[in-house]
Amino acid sequence: MKDEERRGCINTVIYSTVLKGFAVTRCMEKIFVVYEEMRASGIPCNTITYNTMLDACAKSYAMGRASKLLEDMAETCVEPDIITYSTIIKGYCVEGDVDRAFHVLAEMKKDGKFKPDEIMYNSILDGCAKQHRVDEALKVLDEMKTSGIAASNYTLSILVKVLGHARRLPQAFEMVESLSKQHGFRPNVQVYTCLVQACVHNRQLEKALSLHDSMVADVGCAVDDKFYAVLARGCLQMRQPLKALEIVRAAYQLPGHGLAASARRDGRPVGVDAKTLDEIASKLQAAGREEREAWSKLSGELEKSCGVRVSSECRDAWRRHPVVGGRGRGGQ
Repeated sequence: MKDEERRGCINTVIYSTVLKGFAVTRCMEKIFVVYEEMRASGIPCNTITYNTMLDACAKSYAMGRASKLLEDMAETCVEPDIITYSTIIKGYCVEGDVDRAFHVLAEMKKDGKFKPDEIMYNSILDGCAKQHRVDEALKVLDEMKTSGIAASNYTLSILVKVLGHARRLPQAFEMVESLSKQHGFRPNVQVYTCLVQACVHNRQLEKALSLHDSMVADVGCAVDDKFYAVLARGCLQMRQPLKALEIVRAAYQLPGHGLAASARRDGRPVGVDAKTLDEIASKLQAAGREEREAWSKLSGELEKSCGVRVSSECRDAWRRHPVVGGRGRGGQ
């Protein structure tokens, strides 16, 4: 702003673009320096300007600074839009201040200019899920139905998490079936993955395993590596390491498992991410002889048939505890 010839070229749009750049990199201090420069120079802020800064506050866990921005909006007669309210609600939910998010939602409905949409309700639901506020989450769902807002797979995933943590597993399965039928969509892989997590949390491993075959049978839903990772980790969590190996075999289309065959659309195995494989390897190498032998066999098949190798740390651990003549060094 020091160059007088360029002063007239700098306007709200240019400043908003600069703010957006700092928002992307979450440079909060620079955002507010630019904002104060705008105000000092008499450059007006519009709704987009404020929404950009509020979004940065929401993503940077800096909602404490959002109040001042809202006060400035009111002072300069800049009207908030649906994006403004949605951003504020999401920001408070991310920070864990769900009560304040509910307050903002109530104020918006009271004002009457905007109606809550699916994105806004899902933010509230997600906030409830993180704090295990199951009754409030179900009230939000009822409000969505009353308002004619259709639930989506994302909504369903959140509700399954809430009900799973509340140990209301039958209700979670019922919710998946009823909402998907009611709104005409098929549960996707994210919903199935959340159901697996809910089953494990409720110590229902067999039910979690049965979800795999149900999902494979659903031609409209493709299994992914995260699903296999969650299922395998669930087996480990419930102290069933050999079951975890079966999951890995199913993921790579290797023989030796009792699950339905699955593959990507191009026929290639889905597989499991390297971190999960390393975790399984570490657990089995620290277990008994049977588990170590099973891992030794599987790791060889993975490398030979799929070109998959575990990390060097796991291979080093294996050298320290090998299976020699069917027995580990510890005599197990």
